[in-house]
Amino acid sequence: MLQEWPLTTESAPGEWAKPCSSSEIRLHQLAPYIGKLKSSIAGSLIEAFTVPGETVLDPFCGSGTISLECILRGRNALAFDVNPYAVLLTRAKLQPPLSLDAALEKLEMRLQASRRRAPFPYENVPDWIRRFFHPATLCKALMFADECIERDDAFFLACLLGILHHQRPGFLSYPSSHLVPYLRERKFPRSEYPELYAERAIEPRLRAKVMRALRTPVCPKRIGSGSVKRKDIADLDLRSTSDVDAIITSPPYMNALDYVRDNRLRMWFLDRSTSDYSQELTDKRAEFVSLSEAFIVNALRRLRKGGRCVLVIGETVRRKRMTSHPAEQMLACIRRLSPEMVLDRVIADVIPDVRRTRRESAATKKELILVLRKSAEPSLRSCREGGVLSNPKEARLPLAAPS
Repeated sequence: MLQEWPLTTESAPGEWAKPCSSSEIRLHQLAPYIGKLKSSIAGSLIEAFTVPGETVLDPFCGSGTISLECILRGRNALAFDVNPYAVLLTRAKLQPPLSLDAALEKLEMRLQASRRRAPFPYENVPDWIRRFFHPATLCKALMFADECIERDDAFFLACLLGILHHQRPGFLSYPSSHLVPYLRERKFPRSEYPELYAERAIEPRLRAKVMRALRTPVCPKRIGSGSVKRKDIADLDLRSTSDVDAIITSPPYMNALDYVRDNRLRMWFLDRSTSDYSQELTDKRAEFVSLSEAFIVNALRRLRKGGRCVLVIGETVRRKRMTSHPAEQMLACIRRLSPEMVLDRVIADVIPDVRRTRRESAATKKELILVLRKSAEPSLRSCREGGVLSNPKEARLPLAAPS
């Protein structure tokens, strides 16, 4: 049973609801990722709770939105994730080619080298992968992917994964959805749309993708530094790292999204042992509590005194015959294990349909931004028992608008 937390919940700034795809740097659109945070919201939080030169930790970096916005705004990004696709995307965004000309020249080198590779054995490709591609297209895409993997080239590999599946001509698969891979054979029957089932050349599509990704140059005067590593939060060890100035992150919502299943096609190109379906650990309450505790012990305790921790997390999730409250669960763990954390603000943001990946928007419809501060002494408020959140009211303290 939820109980009232004695802190007024603010409404999100109106700017957060506005589209940002036309104004954000195009690297944010390098490849799809389910449930990712809008770049304008990430930028607003970074501007409001950090200053240039500070180090911002994101231990659940996902597609790298927060990390990229950090370095664009002169902060230093320290990013981690357990998902190899998430780490690849973040690496690609933090270390892009210096110019479009340099990128296209390097791309030609990668393409030429991939043509000389031995093809990946087609008989070793699972049936659920074969269903998405013309055999010749799949063969050449795998050869290019393996060349990038061998050369540790995150940017071009991310570009390939960014055009892996869609029904549009500029993508590599048979007609399918762009975000979560499922075929659209009923909407586009082979008999009526034979051109959508023909071989698709990867070279011109990759060149076009690279040109789109680097269409907006990065301003070097505002660049911070950034690094990303593949680490499970349970294995994260930051003891050799100096205290971070801020933590801004969006932990996996309990029982809300299936990151492995919904990214399974792209993940298989990175790891050929990926299966067609894999259950998420955070589907179960106990595992989510364990994740929250590992976050507190391995990440939150590295926050400097006076530093801010900003958590973007679902309020209520109703899915798979279960109702869960990720924000309350996370904050309850923080009160229990890290009582020096003070909850300063709670901001409620309604998630628009465009950011949801479930039909009928059944999983979660509201995010809560929990803004905590690390004090020198344990807070009486943070040690109280009970629930955490009240109903949203009008905003009292506006966030800084994204620049």
